[in-house]
Amino acid sequence: MSITGEHLALFVFWVMLGGVLWMPLTWLLLSIFTPNSLLDKYFKEPHFTLTETYMMRGWPGFLMRTAIFGWSLILPSLGKKRQIKETWKYMPLWYVIALNILTIGSTITLLIIVVLLPILVFFDF
Repeated sequence: MSITGEHLALFVFWVMLGGVLWMPLTWLLLSIFTPNSLLDKYFKEPHFTLTETYMMRGWPGFLMRTAIFGWSLILPSLGKKRQIKETWKYMPLWYVIALNILTIGSTITLLIIVVLLPILVFFDF
């Protein structure tokens, strides 16, 4: 069995549809249920400026705050600028797992779309 353009197109479509369905909802829920212990420890100066804390308290800024915590959890070197280290100590286990799944899953979904979509557009199978 060979992979055709139709198979590749269906795969990309389902990945995109899955991403559209699960990523925004998961991101929103994780942003709403961010643990207070994490916010008390890191959501203040010197980790965030006063302007950033004001902007990231409400919609849509609190989504960015969750993304920052997610990336500092996956790649601790990204948290060095903000001096955010060992965020997992201030999160419940379910939040760590869900944030890892969201961050890694979103990255893989985006990578699949960015790599395979141009193949579909520019190459004829």
